[in-house]
Amino acid sequence: MVYNTLIAAIVKPTFPTLPSYSMKPITIFVLSIVTGLSLLGCKNPNADTKGEEDDKGIEEIVAIPVKVAAAKSGPISSYLEFDSILETESAVEVHPESSGLVVAVMAEVGDSVEAGQVIAQLENEEQEVNVRESLSRYQHLQSKFKRTEDLFKRNLINQQEYDTEVFDLEQAEINYERSRIRLEDTLIRAPVSGVVAKRLTQEGERVTTSKVLFSLLNMDELFAQVNIPGQHMLKIQKGLKAKIVSEIIEGISYDAVVKLVSPAIDSASGTFNVKVSVDPNSQIPIYPGMFVSVRIVMDTKENAIIIPKAAIVHEGEKTFIYTVNDLVARKQAFQPGYDSSETIESISGVKDGDSVIVLGHNSLKDGATVKIVEESLSAEKSAETENIDTSEG
Repeated sequence: MVYNTLIAAIVKPTFPTLPSYSMKPITIFVLSIVTGLSLLGCKNPNADTKGEEDDKGIEEIVAIPVKVAAAKSGPISSYLEFDSILETESAVEVHPESSGLVVAVMAEVGDSVEAGQVIAQLENEEQEVNVRESLSRYQHLQSKFKRTEDLFKRNLINQQEYDTEVFDLEQAEINYERSRIRLEDTLIRAPVSGVVAKRLTQEGERVTTSKVLFSLLNMDELFAQVNIPGQHMLKIQKGLKAKIVSEIIEGISYDAVVKLVSPAIDSASGTFNVKVSVDPNSQIPIYPGMFVSVRIVMDTKENAIIIPKAAIVHEGEKTFIYTVNDLVARKQAFQPGYDSSETIESISGVKDGDSVIVLGHNSLKDGATVKIVEESLSAEKSAETENIDTSEG
């Protein structure tokens, strides 16, 4: 009886006319089911709004963020690439011309020196005295010879006396020149223009002619040697343009040219030797001993359509790219042409100015909606800059 009363109290708001005390258990059960179904059918007044918000969230998730780059028209080359080491035509060890005590060092490692520049000095007091002595004797004999010559012209002395005076004057001149050379030998001069790679002496050191004082490198005569397969021999000629790239200095390439081509193919390796010289007018530092990639230019297209290599998607043996039009990604087959370290030529399907996806394309499908991130990133960077400027002010 109590149970029936409780059920009737629950159902009563929906069916107010039914007396709670007269309801049978089966009737209560049926009414409970009907009431539950009617309650489930009731709508939440906020349901529509919440559904719209969920739909908007789904739409935002569908727009995949990507980074794009514009295809550009420009020159691109085909080249043969080989690894090598930079060398220099002039790597010179500097020795003293005489033995003695080092009293001054005028050059340090890394200094640029010109040919003939004094870079060290030996003690030279004795040599200076010898020069003054020999010069004095030479000048005395010159004056004496003028008188002798006058006497000889007037036939006041014989030929033998005259010849003796000529000989003495010549010997005095030779001794003077020899003493000047010995004095000059105490000055250590750079034999070539270049950069001091090593300094192997110091003030106060007594050195001999076998001692190496400096090592100089001529930076204007850098080159790399490469061995090229014989099949390319007819294509490689003196004067071909080249590029030299080093991993040590990223993003920089150096102009170069093929300077020498060997006329013979090595029978053991099937290659021939080529010498590639770096342009001496390059303003960017480059050093002997660097590992480099030598790229000999074989052909150049001046108006090729170029895109970043990052845009390429590989699927098995096939390559594709994604372009963006009205924020919709379109997948298309890619046909490559010439390529460089970071860019590649598109043979067909891409026009100058087309936007190609370079980041975020691995998860894309043809026709997917995308969101280009550059603008938002730029806005964020600008906002950060403004905040920094404001805080500093």
